[in-house]
Amino acid sequence: MRTRTVAWAGRIVLAMTLAVSGLFSVAGQNAPAPQSSSGMPEGPGRDVTVKVCSVCHDVRVLASLRLTRDGWKSVVDDMVQRGATGTDEELARVLEYLSTHFLGEAPRSININTAPSIDLESVVGLLRSEAKALIDYREKSPCKVIDDLKKVPGLDFKKIEAARDRIVCM
Repeated sequence: MRTRTVAWAGRIVLAMTLAVSGLFSVAGQNAPAPQSSSGMPEGPGRDVTVKVCSVCHDVRVLASLRLTRDGWKSVVDDMVQRGATGTDEELARVLEYLSTHFLGEAPRSININTAPSIDLESVVGLLRSEAKALIDYREKSPCKVIDDLKKVPGLDFKKIEAARDRIVCM
């Protein structure tokens, strides 16, 4: 089986969440030692999930996330793009473990003024460039009401409208 590797780049909402929480560092830049699997439920795929994910961040952060299977697939794909390595079989086992033990079907609400890029992409459905534009804009002018986001250059406001029930400005 081939091993997927790609150089780390700056994206993913999860990576942003992990960076903010101090549980993530870019590979090759003081990456933490692999973490214990405490807090990770027993089950098939746990060991490979710890092996693959703990190279760059504390796997316990996974326990705080609840995503749909498609959401977890996006996270795994994103991590591979950022440099996570594993065979196709290992990555499939990671996806199965995460979607079994950390499944969440309901979309969660996010605060537009504090949400990391990964949430803006996965929850709101923004492109990476749109998430960056929104983050750059909110640093200068935080959102007070959702309609404030109509002023963000490079942002397709239709996506904001479609996600209106899952976002807030606080």
